[in-house]
Amino acid sequence: MSQFALNKVELLKDLSQKELNFLADFFSEKEYNYGNKIFRRGMIRDKVLIITEGSVALKQDPDGEQTIALFKQHDVLSEMALIDKTDVHSYNLDVASKNLKVLELSVYSWHTIVKKNPELANKIYKNIASVLKRRLTHANNKLWALFAAGKIIGTYDDLMSMIEEWIDIILQIIPAEKIAFMSFSHATRKIHVHKNVGFKLSDDTFFDIDEDPLLPQLIDAPNTVILAEGKWPKEYDKLPYKCKTLMITPIKIQKKVIGFIILGNKINKKNFSVNNKVLLEALATQVAPAIQDVMISEMTAAEKEIKQVYIDPFIKS
Repeated sequence: MSQFALNKVELLKDLSQKELNFLADFFSEKEYNYGNKIFRRGMIRDKVLIITEGSVALKQDPDGEQTIALFKQHDVLSEMALIDKTDVHSYNLDVASKNLKVLELSVYSWHTIVKKNPELANKIYKNIASVLKRRLTHANNKLWALFAAGKIIGTYDDLMSMIEEWIDIILQIIPAEKIAFMSFSHATRKIHVHKNVGFKLSDDTFFDIDEDPLLPQLIDAPNTVILAEGKWPKEYDKLPYKCKTLMITPIKIQKKVIGFIILGNKINKKNFSVNNKVLLEALATQVAPAIQDVMISEMTAAEKEIKQVYIDPFIKS
């Protein structure tokens, strides 16, 4: 690969030199001429482009007369290919300069990267949010807007509003029939089901985590679990969130689990993928600090109320 500074690409920020060197082996160099179409509206997104020289124009109408945005050196295009391999392009992309040089990363190479280096993939998924947020002026794709909105979820000051908005975001990015959002108290060993869609659970209810054969394992070893259809251990048969396919991701601060996101039955009827796993983990990492802050705030408010009702009157008397 030519001497191009990968560390100046927004999608690859915060990657170590070792990670950049690993990633560089998966890029291929391509050249185009003025007027060439890189992709057309309706085509499957099957690769990510990084511009190393020249510029391109994103165009809306079939005749290519209306330019929506221009992209130049170090810009990234079609990064949604890394999230949804069935997604299609919403616009045409034309070469706008005399010559264009790009680095291309195919979705097939990305699958290899995810398997070989999931930590690197996780960093890139997080960076996608920053890229998309910057493009909100031009984006009309609901998924782009929702993904970027995830970066500012922490502005909510009550837990339920934040959870409801976050569930909306997750189901847009990883479409599923069922979802549950839970928090966990290490002091009481209780699971709090804040919001549930589709499972045999009720909103705003509690249960003892030790009554569940699966979740305690994720407290001790906080990793995402994916259960494919027909591969459920018998001891899980009575779980209220049992379904055909399942993915459970712990919400954690460092290594301490403070909750869970449970997804069931993908809309496309397929099993949850490694890409889904890495993406949901990235989203859980984003929301964890905000959830912790709101939980602490609500706990402090509850303690204050108890003190005012049950303690202060006796002291004052």
